[in-house]
Amino acid sequence: MTAVRRVVAAAGLAAALTGCGGASSSSEPTAGSSTPSSPAPASSTAAPGDGDHPTKVTAADHLLTWHPVPGPTEDLVTVGDGWTLTVPRSRGEARLQGPTPVTVRAPAHSSITDAFLDDRHALVVSEDRRAAEPDRAVVVDLASGRTSRLDGRSTPPTTVGGAWALGPDRVLHATRGPGRSYCLATVDLATDHGTSGWCAEPRHGFSRAAATTAGTSMMTFDDQRPSCRTLVEVDGDQVTALPGVTDCLGWDSLLLGDGTVWSVVPHARRIEVAHLYARTATGSYDLGRGTSGTLVG
Repeated sequence: MTAVRRVVAAAGLAAALTGCGGASSSSEPTAGSSTPSSPAPASSTAAPGDGDHPTKVTAADHLLTWHPVPGPTEDLVTVGDGWTLTVPRSRGEARLQGPTPVTVRAPAHSSITDAFLDDRHALVVSEDRRAAEPDRAVVVDLASGRTSRLDGRSTPPTTVGGAWALGPDRVLHATRGPGRSYCLATVDLATDHGTSGWCAEPRHGFSRAAATTAGTSMMTFDDQRPSCRTLVEVDGDQVTALPGVTDCLGWDSLLLGDGTVWSVVPHARRIEVAHLYARTATGSYDLGRGTSGTLVG
């Protein structure tokens, strides 16, 4: 089944989509999905919990405002404040429509694998189907229309595949470090200057990187079978495990101004079925069941 994402970009807002219905075979929201304008309200009588005993939050109705998105449902469409980023089913190009339209075409023998849009930038990532060349990405500055590129000749260079993320002021991507170690690179979008930070141990890795105004987080994993997953906060070349996350079961995470939201996947054979939690300055909260891959910021 072709995964389809129709997401409204909302910078600075994190929503944990809980109370899901049937299971999905994709970690992305399917056609007809939407992002709520604000998180569902928690019970006002809930007392703050701690890491071992988080307060269970009672779900409440928070109806969504639905707007039809033009185009076939086979396309990957991201919509945000006056802009629409469309990747057709062929994955051969990405069309950015808005005040300054831009079309980004995948290089020969490549397909577009990731497309991100926020209120400042668009990011389109292409991957070589033969795995012969490192990923190539185009960053579009929405205000000026200026484009910049990231590829195997950038500093730091990209890799074949690997994690990508777009934040309010930076792009994250995988790179190679000393001894061909697998590392996380950060590109400052104001200066186009990139740096290589934390590197995984041999045969270990990382994925699901996320960048918000509060910082960078991601999932790391080791070479055990089954692999042990750890959600971490990244600061330069250092990582710190997020407190309160069940050992080896973390999946998504987002750093917020006053806390963290994360998910765990209890059963490795059903990675779409997650449980969501949050930690704020007032305590820890159990947000209930949800679908992995639906934390947005």
